Amino acid sequence: MAGVVWDGRELDWVDPCEVNDCCREFLRGVGGRFLTGRVFEEAFKRLLERYEPPRGRLMLILPCSYGKPYGQSFIHYHIQSVLVREGFYGRVHQVIVTNAGVVPRELEEYWPWCAYDWNPAYETREVKEEYVRVLASRLEKYIGRFRGYYTGFAAYLRWDSDSWRAVRLASSRLGIEIPNLAPRSVPGEEVWEVSLHGVYRDPDLVLITPSSLRGLADGLRRLLG
Repeated sequence: MAGVVWDGRELDWVDPCEVNDCCREFLRGVGGRFLTGRVFEEAFKRLLERYEPPRGRLMLILPCSYGKPYGQSFIHYHIQSVLVREGFYGRVHQVIVTNAGVVPRELEEYWPWCAYDWNPAYETREVKEEYVRVLASRLEKYIGRFRGYYTGFAAYLRWDSDSWRAVRLASSRLGIEIPNLAPRSVPGEEVWEVSLHGVYRDPDLVLITPSSLRGLADGLRRLLG
């Protein structure tokens, strides 16, 4: 029998042996260990020290998803479809915000960002506040480090989400404007349709209704010219 042909090591953003006893663990849980634990902290540190985003693009901040990598999720599929169809894909840099940190789209298949599950159903008020605090700090550090690479910033997040709260906090501290291109309200019938008549349940479904996606395209046109 043939030996190992590929072991995926080039998709380890951090070395599992250095942070997790040589185990590429699937990090399923809610709370401190799954927010500021050693694995995600080391991944974020390496991002700031060794990563370089593409230059001359608008940074577009997107929500995470249950499906991993994010790009294969139902919601991200529809968002990316709009970016491709409208000719914006190469003009924006997609950055996902999550309990796992700040994840550029091109790194979404790297461990540990491809192997975690944070279920919001188990969040307490204390956990939610800590999430906002940590994410705002990480965003502030990321944008502070790479601000000169971007032509501008925008978000596409639910207005009632903790992620948007964190973005607002970071933008205030940095003194920059980050408009939210998501709708403030969405027709209920549109949500019903994209949920496959109630089969699929996710608060972020409001982001992929027809009117929401049109708003995303219109907002990007205004920002990109």
